Amino acid sequence: MSSIFRGERVSTKEFLKRLNELSNILREDLLLEPLNSDIVIEAANKLALKMEPEMLETYLVYNGMSKWKAKLLIQVMIDELKRDELEKKVFRELGENPFEWQIVEKEIEEKDQPYGVLMHIGAGNEIGLSAISVLEGLLSRNINILKLPSYEGGISVELLMQLIQIEPNLKPYIYVLDISSNEKEILSQVAELVDAVVVWGSDEAIAGIRQLAPSHLPIIEWGHRISFAYFTRNDQNEKDLNGLALDICLSDQQYCSSPQCVFYETEDKDELNQFAYKLAKHIEEVSLKYPSTAQSKTVEAQITWTQELVKMEEILGEKKLIKNHNSNCSVMIDYQPKLKASPHFRNIWVMPIKRQDIMNILRIHKGHLQTVGLSCDKVEKEKLSHIFYAAGVNRINACGKMSDTYSGEPHDGFYTLRKYVRKISRRL
Repeated sequence: MSSIFRGERVSTKEFLKRLNELSNILREDLLLEPLNSDIVIEAANKLALKMEPEMLETYLVYNGMSKWKAKLLIQVMIDELKRDELEKKVFRELGENPFEWQIVEKEIEEKDQPYGVLMHIGAGNEIGLSAISVLEGLLSRNINILKLPSYEGGISVELLMQLIQIEPNLKPYIYVLDISSNEKEILSQVAELVDAVVVWGSDEAIAGIRQLAPSHLPIIEWGHRISFAYFTRNDQNEKDLNGLALDICLSDQQYCSSPQCVFYETEDKDELNQFAYKLAKHIEEVSLKYPSTAQSKTVEAQITWTQELVKMEEILGEKKLIKNHNSNCSVMIDYQPKLKASPHFRNIWVMPIKRQDIMNILRIHKGHLQTVGLSCDKVEKEKLSHIFYAAGVNRINACGKMSDTYSGEPHDGFYTLRKYVRKISRRL
């Protein structure tokens, strides 16, 4: 197991041996000259230019990722690290000169101040996300301790070590610990040393951190979210169904912004079935271009179990299964609408909906709603958007763009960097 202690690669055993001295090290490093965001941006930009896509691609494919997906992921990662993108992100999220004193009233000044030490609990649903989380901690001038997620494959450690090699001044600001989430005593020890914990993961993961962290410690939550598509009858349906198939296949429904359900405004059962068959056809066509990879036996068992339940209820006329055996994907029709997670990996729920029922269905999941892929006429867009935002949705994108992002985009309704700093003030 590979970890990083104050910018140096060490074994996890060595990291844990030095855990007792970490408190003193952090106290001293918190008094260092503030880390300039420009230094971080320049180092990240050099890393983007230095990256060898072919080598990274080989590494990701070796760890079970399909070749086409590895290419897409690497390009997204390189784009996120470029100077222009990071400068836009910092400006949009923190404003101009956020770490300099600014007069807000007569004889009163304020400025942003890093929390100090951030502990990041990484999530494994997106490769490299943990390294990006640390980068955001660096941009907000914090010292960062990353607890690696399981099954991450070591890519975050490699990226962060390359960043340190490019800019050795980042050493005091980067720690990585490769331990299991079950090592609660160690996690509790680390939590005692930090100023805030950043948690990426499920409600259960967040609840677990709340239990082991001191009660006064701020918990910055980036929990799991659920997203869906919403269709009305309109001239763009066919085009948007193809876009939705891309949203489903390119992410294998692994991202928070991936569609789990598709709601179609109709009260006609036959019309809903026709809509579902069209979607299944588009998923099949997209899967030919972007083939899926084999899943673990546990995942396959969960998918099979869900499909068998649908087939049983099909006898009662309550559900219907449309399965494509060649591309190993399915559309599952449920004639009783409710927002729910799919078994992922190109298996999607389709349900009918009445517009007057939207709020009742969505408000049950307030706090977990993220993205809507919307297909409707232009005249309906504003009315539907108003309902979705009022229900708690944070993003509305076109189908085919559900997981697209831009520099400085709010994450789950909040600016990330703004969450990683506090506001301090003084009276002159």
